[in-house]
Amino acid sequence: MTYIFGPVPSRRLGRSLGVDIIGEKKICTLDCLYCELGKTTKRTVTRGHFVPIDDLIEEFSNEYEKFRDSLDVVTITASGEPTLNIDLKTIAVKIKKIINHPLVILTNSTLITEPEVREALHEFDIVVPSLDAADDDTFREINRPAENISLQPVIDSLILFSKEFEGRLYIEVLLLKGINDSDEHLSMLADIIRCCNYDKVQLNTAFRPGAYKKAVKLSDVELLDAAMHLKKRGIFVEPVENFVKTMDISSEIDLKKTLLQLINMRPCSDSDLRQLFSSSGKLEKIIDELIEEKKIISILKNDQPYFVSPFIGKK
Repeated sequence: MTYIFGPVPSRRLGRSLGVDIIGEKKICTLDCLYCELGKTTKRTVTRGHFVPIDDLIEEFSNEYEKFRDSLDVVTITASGEPTLNIDLKTIAVKIKKIINHPLVILTNSTLITEPEVREALHEFDIVVPSLDAADDDTFREINRPAENISLQPVIDSLILFSKEFEGRLYIEVLLLKGINDSDEHLSMLADIIRCCNYDKVQLNTAFRPGAYKKAVKLSDVELLDAAMHLKKRGIFVEPVENFVKTMDISSEIDLKKTLLQLINMRPCSDSDLRQLFSSSGKLEKIIDELIEEKKIISILKNDQPYFVSPFIGKK
C-alpha cells in the first residue's frame, strides 16, 4: 500500500510531500459538505491503529530522499481525519528524525479536545486546524459531525492548545455561500479567533466540487470582502486562493480605493495587480500616487516588485 503522495503544489504551504496516515478513504469525525474527497464512509471519534508504522516510515524515507531538494514542507494528512490515528505522535517523531523541512499537520480540530491529541500536535512545526463555524447549528450544517461532537468544547480546546503551542498555527476557515459567510457569522468567528494565539488565518472556499451540492463556493470578490471584514475585526487573514482576477472598477477613485484595500490586506506583486486591474490604463499612475502619499511601499522579493502596506503584519 502507498502512504506517501506528491510532492503536490499546496495553495497553503508551497511544495508539499504528503503522508496519509489513515490509509482507508473517508474515515473521519466529520462529513463536511465541501469535502473534495467525497462523502464520509465511516464517521467516528474512535482513535485506532490504521497503518503499519515501519512500512510507512520506510516508504517515506525512500520518497523523501528523491524530493528532498525541491520541497517546502512535509505534510501529515489523510483521506479523513489524521488525528484519528493513535500512533500520530510516534509517526511524527520518527519522520522528524529524517527530514530537514517543517513538519505540518492538517486537522479538522475535532479531536483536539483529547489531551493525547494535543500532546501529539506539539511534535509539529506547523499545525493547520480548521474552524468553519462559530455556533453549533452552523457547525452541524456545514461540517456534519459525529453525533457526540459539540462545537464549544472544540473551540475551548483549540484556544487552550494555541496558548501552549510553540510552533506556527495557521487557522483555516472555509466559507460556503449562504451558510457561514454572513457579516454576523464572520464577526462571531473573529471573536473566537481573537482568543487564540495564531500566526495567520487562511481563508478558503469550495474551489473544487464538494461531497454535497449544497456546498456553493464564494466568488473571488465575495471571498475578498469576507477577508476584509475579518481584517477590520482585528484578524490577520491571508486569503488562500489567488484573487488576481479581472474586476470591474468603474472609476479611478474606485480603483484607488480597491487597490489600497487589497494591498492593506496582503502583499501584491506588480504582475498580480496588472492582471487584476487589466481593464484600467491608470494603474501605474495610481500606484505612484499611493507610494508618494506613503500609503504603500514597494519592495523587491525574488527579483519581483511587490507592493505592501507600511503596516503589514501588525495585529
